[in-house]
Amino acid sequence: MKALIRADASVQIGMGHRVRCQALISAFQALGWQCQFVVHRSCCAFSESNDVHIDDEQAFLTLAAEADLVVLDHYQYQASDIQRLYQHQPNLLVLDDMNDRGVFPARWVLNPLHEEYSNLILEPLTGPRFALLRPEFSTFDQTLYQPEKLLITLGGTDPLTLTLPILKSLQRHEFPLEKIHVLLGENAANAEAVKAFSAEHKVNISKGLAEVTPLMGQAKLAISAAGGTLFELASMGVPTIFAQVADNQTRSLEQHVPLGWCKSVRLENVSSAQRAQQVEKLVYQAQQLWFDLSWLTESRRVAMSLVDSNGADRVANVVTNGLVG
Repeated sequence: MKALIRADASVQIGMGHRVRCQALISAFQALGWQCQFVVHRSCCAFSESNDVHIDDEQAFLTLAAEADLVVLDHYQYQASDIQRLYQHQPNLLVLDDMNDRGVFPARWVLNPLHEEYSNLILEPLTGPRFALLRPEFSTFDQTLYQPEKLLITLGGTDPLTLTLPILKSLQRHEFPLEKIHVLLGENAANAEAVKAFSAEHKVNISKGLAEVTPLMGQAKLAISAAGGTLFELASMGVPTIFAQVADNQTRSLEQHVPLGWCKSVRLENVSSAQRAQQVEKLVYQAQQLWFDLSWLTESRRVAMSLVDSNGADRVANVVTNGLVG
């Protein structure tokens, strides 16, 4: 059986769609599926050698009709686009975050938040039990690590170049830099400047790690972008201050911040001056929470109760057993 995964990645789009789809691909491959990404040619710099490149969506519709399954993780597809795709491939799994594209049909919709969809969705897969985590999260042994670091990770591309301003603010406020570990995505913006600062001030830094669980296991607190990493940090029980860098992160933060295990600061769609103020607000929160042991302990307990590491396997099994045609 062959599955096509329609997801793009770029500096503007980020890497989150591809990362969570890769987690799902691993689960499908364990069940014997052949899986292949389909990406627009404009995003080929962030693709891999075995991806299929397309120049327009008509080319994708032709490919979709010949596959056994299509996984769609792409915000540019609105309700009418999804309906057209569904007519070509009824075994359609749509990954969603915001539930703001109108009413559309699909065999399955996957959203790790608690959302309601129309009855045109034959089988909604909603809630954190369907969060897509990579296989490394299911095999990680937390007892081997002592949480003592401040982890800073602003996504695969860090599109707002926040890492360096956050580091400089922490330095100004005399946060112990030896307690910081920066995780840069492989395509992180401003990476060379971040590495230069880290080398000068002896800040631990890693770039493009294949496995991130050891760093999360050492994290007492994290400053993170609020994409799919939110569910990874929750599963690891890492109290977090989320830097919201995109509109599509709004609903996940609206549902998770009230649960008490994380905080958030909005940094998207603001002026440079406002962003600088928000960075200062974020760093101030980090300083306060770093020493709030009761909050850290309770946050860790709550986070770990929300997300396990089996979401991708659940989805792959539901889809494989529910194919039509």
